Amino acid sequence: MEKRLKELRQITQMVLDVERMKLQKIAAKDKDIIDQMREMESQSNLRSKQLSTKGGSDMALFAGADLRWKRWKQQKKRILNTQRAALMAERDVQKLITNRAFGKDEAVRRLLKNANEETTIRMRRG
Repeated sequence: MEKRLKELRQITQMVLDVERMKLQKIAAKDKDIIDQMREMESQSNLRSKQLSTKGGSDMALFAGADLRWKRWKQQKKRILNTQRAALMAERDVQKLITNRAFGKDEAVRRLLKNANEETTIRMRRG
């Protein structure tokens, strides 16, 4: 029985590791989205500083490029926020799956521990 429990424990540990990796991938995607949003804000702040040093206007502003860029930025930000919301929903589901995998692994670990203790007691009794 202990041999089967050890094999089962290896399987539950592998499943748990896979589910944790899925959570890490989701976290990495979320970080990428946040980084993109921060970069857009950084570029926006840089442009504001450029305009303030040029007296508040330049050729790009007069040509309407700034307005088009601001519209693009707003649209891109909405898209990124939507992607992030979907990712957070995916993360919540994945957390449930990972928690279940953890529970199964923990249950098998305890069963194996109990089996080992019972074997030790039997061996001491003779």
